Amino acid sequence: MSNTASPSRILIFDDDTERANMLVQALEVSEYTVAAHTSSVGDLLPQAETVKPDIILIGADAPGQDMLADVATISQQQSVPIVMFTRDNRSETIRAATQAGVSAYVVNGLSPERIQPIIEAAIARFREFQALAQELEKTKTSLAERKVIERAKGIIMEQRDCTEAEAYRTLQKMAMDRKKRLAEIAQDVLSIAEVLTNR
Repeated sequence: MSNTASPSRILIFDDDTERANMLVQALEVSEYTVAAHTSSVGDLLPQAETVKPDIILIGADAPGQDMLADVATISQQQSVPIVMFTRDNRSETIRAATQAGVSAYVVNGLSPERIQPIIEAAIARFREFQALAQELEKTKTSLAERKVIERAKGIIMEQRDCTEAEAYRTLQKMAMDRKKRLAEIAQDVLSIAEVLTNR
């Protein structure tokens, strides 16, 4: 997603001319700009890669596996809010679309006055999801680093016959001396120990 304060460039995919025209007309009087519009499923991924939109609007009466695969690829590569307008209200399709990265799945509810609120809600949901994902990644990293530090302390305790507190202080001093993070020093200790063990 671009670094602009308010996302504005929109890529529209829709093979329904009437619905596509409604989207374009509604966006003309909004803060959003239609950067590109395509009606061919095969063009969705290339257009997304070329245009690099801030938001993607997809109109699809019945989203197929190929389309959802493209949506998943776009979501992984570009990480942008994706809104899907459809007539398919099957729970399995909704689940598949959400898993692919769709931020808002709108069934039979498209009208000009609703388009901007739907987009804004999708952006808010997308940002909330991104924040949660980042927090989860931080937690995972923190847990992984703690495990590495614990293992490194164990090696130092064994080699130096010292207490856990002394081993931790040793790691801290090494980190300060080498201007590295504690987890990096701990990983260095594990790597050296592994090399020595495998000799």
